[in-house]
Amino acid sequence: MTILFRHISSEIAKVFAIVIAIVTVIYITVDFFEKIDDFISQKIAATTIVKFFLYKIPFVTAQVMPVAVLIAALVVFGLMRKNNEIVAVKSSGVGIAALLKPAAACGVGFCLLIFVLSEVIVPQTMSRANFIWLQQVREKTAAIQKRDDIWLKDGNVLLHINHYNPDRRSAHGVTLNYMQDNFTVKKRIDAESCVYAGDTWHLHNVMVSRFDNNSVIQTTEFEDTLVFPIDIRPDDLGMAGKSTHEMGVVELYHHIRTIEAEGYNSALYRVDFHAKFAFPVVCLLMSLIGAGIGMSGKAKSGMTANVALGIAASFGYWILHSFCVSLGYGGILPPVMAAWTANLVFAGIGLMVLKNTA
Repeated sequence: MTILFRHISSEIAKVFAIVIAIVTVIYITVDFFEKIDDFISQKIAATTIVKFFLYKIPFVTAQVMPVAVLIAALVVFGLMRKNNEIVAVKSSGVGIAALLKPAAACGVGFCLLIFVLSEVIVPQTMSRANFIWLQQVREKTAAIQKRDDIWLKDGNVLLHINHYNPDRRSAHGVTLNYMQDNFTVKKRIDAESCVYAGDTWHLHNVMVSRFDNNSVIQTTEFEDTLVFPIDIRPDDLGMAGKSTHEMGVVELYHHIRTIEAEGYNSALYRVDFHAKFAFPVVCLLMSLIGAGIGMSGKAKSGMTANVALGIAASFGYWILHSFCVSLGYGGILPPVMAAWTANLVFAGIGLMVLKNTA
């Protein structure tokens, strides 16, 4: 490992750490002010509030790492260009490849880091954060299994859902049990599906059964649609069910096999499965793009311009990635293409940037 390699790598790591810290603090601060009223109204202890936001840090870090990598590479190579360090290095007989090696190495390292975060740490911390928010703040008792086996209690209503689609705010295989004080059922509603629209849940193909005090059915009614008021939001169901962020690759794969065997659409889960592999690779792409732009002299104005350029490029990636993922959720794009299209586009951009650098 040469001195140049160690110097560039350490500088990228330093700027990366600074950017991660700044972005994480901003995110947590905004999230804090959005949720603090809910915490105060429920008289949640300060230690619990602190734990909630600490649990969210690994998830936030994993999400913003590609942005931090791009900005770090832009800043380091932009400043080297501005200070004529790149010219000095080239005049010593060092080629572009030697300058790109530390950027690529950092990119690979951050790829592995984000994968470990997403697979090992984020599933645990997000589960605990969701538990605090759902059961202590929203006061909903949940038996957290998977998104396709949700039990949720709100007052005297016990809700069970076989399959929940957060992207469409819809559920299938819905059962509501209205409990009496002696824990017997006084009314049960079974619905083939339900959709959240207009701040209300709309049931479809409904059967309503009423029971006496001995749990014997008294009447049964059938309805095509039924609107029912219940203080359960889509976000509550999203937290009650185990999200793909809370599953590792192996667990998510087996989950896909299970729901497909039950006859449910697995497009959403297959897209997220492939995204678990595609997303970490973004760090490598961003590090090379940032290095290429920095060395090409496109960002000579200093750190401010580099940061602004990095944010703009990252914003463009997120728009494209989110758009493709949405198409994948809707079944318009195959899951693999939905997860990898944005990476392929930015890989092409990276090649063009590096070609201009050479």
